[in-house]
Amino acid sequence: MSFSTRKLALSGVLIALAIVLKLPLLSVPNVEFFTFIVFSSGYLLGMVGGMVVGIVSISIYTTLITPYGLPPLPIALAQIFSMALIGLVGGLVFRFRIVVSFRSFLPYIVMGISGLALTIIYDLFTNLAVAYVMGKFLPVMIAAIPFATVHTLSNIVIFVVFAPLLLRISKIPHPEK
Repeated sequence: MSFSTRKLALSGVLIALAIVLKLPLLSVPNVEFFTFIVFSSGYLLGMVGGMVVGIVSISIYTTLITPYGLPPLPIALAQIFSMALIGLVGGLVFRFRIVVSFRSFLPYIVMGISGLALTIIYDLFTNLAVAYVMGKFLPVMIAAIPFATVHTLSNIVIFVVFAPLLLRISKIPHPEK
């Protein structure tokens, strides 16, 4: 994949946006725009571009910016893998034209399901990594349920509410076309 100047600039903006929008919500556990921004990067830049934005943004946040300190390697790898997958899925949704128009409810349903499924996958991988690190599977997974529920519900809302904006941005013409 070749990165044009436009794609490289957009990648940088999306990486910064994912990180910057995470910071004001740190005091609200598991409510974040990070997942939607990475999904959007796949939608706007394609599968590989989305994966790159996912990997770079979560890597920068996890290693340099998070106020919680560096996570153990299994947790960091779970976060990186999950964000790469989220960017990839955003690219797949665009490639197969699953969200084409907002004249019906179908795109809202697709975006809600995307938010639901991707958040569950992210939480599953990261919570399994935490359970592995702590050596306690059942207590970790049970303790994660309320946090995963808030995370999932908030991401469904974010995906549905901001989907029209994503669609509008993706239709903005640029000089390379």
